[in-house]
Amino acid sequence: SSWAQAQAASTPSALLGSGSSPRRAMDENKLRKVFATMDTDSSGSIDEFELHSAIRMLGIKVSDNSAKKCLKLVDADSNGTIEWPEFKAFFGKVNDAEGIKCLLSSSNQRFFEYKQQVETDASFAKTFAIPPYGPKPKLLNTYHHDQIEEVVWLSDTLLATGSLDGEVKIWDRTNLGGMIPKPMKSFKADSSLYTMAASSDGARVVTGLEDGKIVEWSVADGVATTIYRGHDAAVYSSKFRPDDAYFASGNKVGHICQHDVNVAEPVLSWKAHEGIVNSVDYEKSAGQLLCTASSDSTVKVFDMRLVGEDSTGMVVEIEDAAASEKVFRALWRNEREIVSCGDDYCVKRWDLRNLRDGPVCSYFGHVSPIRALELSPCGRFIVTGTTTGSVRLWLVDEQGLVSEKLAAAQKIHEEGIGRRDEVVNKCQNGEAFEMTELKSLSAEAEKSQVELDRLKKIKSNHDSMHYTQATIALESPSMSISSVAWRDLPDGTSCLAYGAYDQKVRLFNFKADAYYVVKTPKEK
Repeated sequence: SSWAQAQAASTPSALLGSGSSPRRAMDENKLRKVFATMDTDSSGSIDEFELHSAIRMLGIKVSDNSAKKCLKLVDADSNGTIEWPEFKAFFGKVNDAEGIKCLLSSSNQRFFEYKQQVETDASFAKTFAIPPYGPKPKLLNTYHHDQIEEVVWLSDTLLATGSLDGEVKIWDRTNLGGMIPKPMKSFKADSSLYTMAASSDGARVVTGLEDGKIVEWSVADGVATTIYRGHDAAVYSSKFRPDDAYFASGNKVGHICQHDVNVAEPVLSWKAHEGIVNSVDYEKSAGQLLCTASSDSTVKVFDMRLVGEDSTGMVVEIEDAAASEKVFRALWRNEREIVSCGDDYCVKRWDLRNLRDGPVCSYFGHVSPIRALELSPCGRFIVTGTTTGSVRLWLVDEQGLVSEKLAAAQKIHEEGIGRRDEVVNKCQNGEAFEMTELKSLSAEAEKSQVELDRLKKIKSNHDSMHYTQATIALESPSMSISSVAWRDLPDGTSCLAYGAYDQKVRLFNFKADAYYVVKTPKEK
């Protein structure tokens, strides 16, 4: 019988107990009943699916990856299933739901709960303030014949768009007039395009294709210059190293290659993940560290100097980086921090020096999987795009900004109080003073007190919530956002380009500093 039909008295939670108080180890008869309840097909062993179902029935929300982790802990002979002797040896020590929870990532529970509440409670989204919409972006109808998969900047004026049918178009953002804008260049691969990356000088792009090939194109000539080999499955991610001498790519079956741009065969090639490698990104300072995001729920960091026949070079692994499985993007913020997004509707910021306590900051408010992610070059902003067409701008370290502003406001207030008290003392000592000056200083002190109280309240809210909400939302279609690209321009403004499945690109030109402010939820 199914778990839903099982009587409450025979569920794992009832048999194991879900309380947190100390319990004596269960006797063998009771353990056998639990084992039989979990062994739904009466095969005499518990497989991964049955264990996952049982854990969920205990009220513990876990990803497939966490269930596999738990299985490995119990499966002493590593045959992929749990037999009675293994079950008895393990659960004779861990005999309640709290014990199992200790095996799994406790920091992940709230991300499961967030996604579950979004999906089951229509009013839950009202918990989070809806950010105001920013100015209307400029719409570029690219007239691609298929959905846009990637948008990348080539220079301050040139933008490349790549669509699923393999076509790449080069646009001049300053010359998009007319009823039907015309691209400067257009070229097409002979296979579906899933990823595209540009060199830092904008002279060339590489496209990762469904047939496993990676093709380099000359932007100036619009011709293919090199076909790179090394993948035997569709290529889903690509990125040039900061010095443009190499690029990395990841494919559908978890394989990663690093190519010297002058050599068709990969210089490094290894199995990195158990699922699709959705993104690859080089650390900016030296380009020796590569972070990757995968549909196997993990984010990993590889030291390219250590990759070889006997080593994958992995130096960091963030397990369950997306609580419900897929991580779509992971990007370096600096040499210590990585920002990731996935299908659990959340963005997370990780400090690689302390992964034990989970992400240092979480960004809540989206109600669908976050497929697109971009960081501003200064590292102060995050831009996200979801599968239902929501695009939002976030402050990366809003808590840090609040603390910084609070300290400055405290200093201003104390200095203002000091100046006011000097005039008050003159009055009390019978010295000459200007009443207008006293009134002005008193008004300034009151004003600074109001600002100080406002910032203290915001900090208190931040400290209690442990998450950040978006600063603004941007106009977008009700279709999946596939890619977001940020460009800082010489005039001090920035331009966001984001592509969607409606074959259009939206260009949002703005002054980023205008949004680097601390606002209360209502002000947002």
